[in-house]
Amino acid sequence: MIVMDFYNDIRKPINGICEHCKRFNTKPAWCQMCDPRRVVQEKSGDQNIDDCIKEFQLKATAFGNVIEWIPFNKLEHIKMIGKGGFGSVYSSTWLDGKRMVEGDNNLGYVRYRKKSCDVALKTLPGSQTSSSEFLNEFKNHMKCRLKGSALEVYGLTQHTETGQYMMVYQYANRGNLHDFLAKYFRELVWQNKIKQLADISYDLSRIHKAGLIHNDFHSGNILINQNIDGNIISYITDLGLSRKQDEHNSKEAIYGVMPYVAPEILMGQKYTQEADIYSLGVIMAEISTGKWPYDGYKFETKLALKICKGFRPEFANGTPDCYIDLAKQCMDANPQKRLSAEFVNSKFIQWKIILESENLSDEELDIKKKFIDADNIIKAISLKSLTMIQNKYCSTLIDVQKITKNIRVSTQFGHSISKQFGSSTLELPDNINDLN
Repeated sequence: MIVMDFYNDIRKPINGICEHCKRFNTKPAWCQMCDPRRVVQEKSGDQNIDDCIKEFQLKATAFGNVIEWIPFNKLEHIKMIGKGGFGSVYSSTWLDGKRMVEGDNNLGYVRYRKKSCDVALKTLPGSQTSSSEFLNEFKNHMKCRLKGSALEVYGLTQHTETGQYMMVYQYANRGNLHDFLAKYFRELVWQNKIKQLADISYDLSRIHKAGLIHNDFHSGNILINQNIDGNIISYITDLGLSRKQDEHNSKEAIYGVMPYVAPEILMGQKYTQEADIYSLGVIMAEISTGKWPYDGYKFETKLALKICKGFRPEFANGTPDCYIDLAKQCMDANPQKRLSAEFVNSKFIQWKIILESENLSDEELDIKKKFIDADNIIKAISLKSLTMIQNKYCSTLIDVQKITKNIRVSTQFGHSISKQFGSSTLELPDNINDLN
């Protein structure tokens, strides 16, 4: 019998030979045709969970990407490290450990488990009674992982006392982005920041390539991990609110962190990938200053109206114009004028290469000089100005109806909501303080 090999084009001698089909592997110590079907799966006791795990086991493209059901007794030293609007996050030690491949082209590759490795556990309220909502977030992370997202996902578990399902994923030893900025901003140079933004924009492009919208993109949902070699990697997490492009959000209320929410969303429009790009622009401003966007403002209707009118977060003195221009394009009031995640990522990669290189053109040297000059200016920022308050920067309910009502009742609002996005700013009243 002739067996069709759909993976022939990606088989390489350097990956070793599959012990089952005797062909070259598709990845080191991994045969895409044979190995996914041979993964031994431990049962969870819930058919939906088991089916979900099996679905993504069959799609795994490397040994390290295989997910599994992780018995709760295999997790020790569980400690809460964060709590948001949509669940709690814990650190833990996974006794069995993550799947690894070690070796080289000459000696071959060997599979093994990295015993007792640190992991993070994410749970969602209500998952004790229904696994469907939790599985949506898990599936979204897995879809992005298949598209190349950096966050490592290891599987699912269930708390034996509470009954809550938990996603088990990579532990970020440097916390989230806003905590990282609060602690290390004075030590960061633009070369570090551009590297972080290249990672972040790449991850966002993977989310969009998977056909998803994040819907709650802010610096608290960006995790930072430092490897043994000192390399710092940033990646996006918390896809609890993410949805497909053709799914609609409520026009009455949304969950989010107001400074990162695009103006059209505050006005009740449908979430799009362009709204995520707006959030990226706000994050760029935050990375520039080391401060929260709109620091000192209350997150209420007045701020929302100012944002809809064109108010945007500030940038640090000396920030290169090319960087500010890119961020402002991301934050354009017209969603259709915003850039794609892939384009923004290409710019960050370009700047990253410039900052790391010596042999440059005059134009590239000018760009490099401006970033280096900016480092010297930003170092003079006082520590006092970098004080950050965390509690109000969690996702909360935003009353969209109240915002749109205030816009409609203003006699100075000259355009309807459905037509206003053709201009660069919204024609809102100047006397915003008079609105409730």
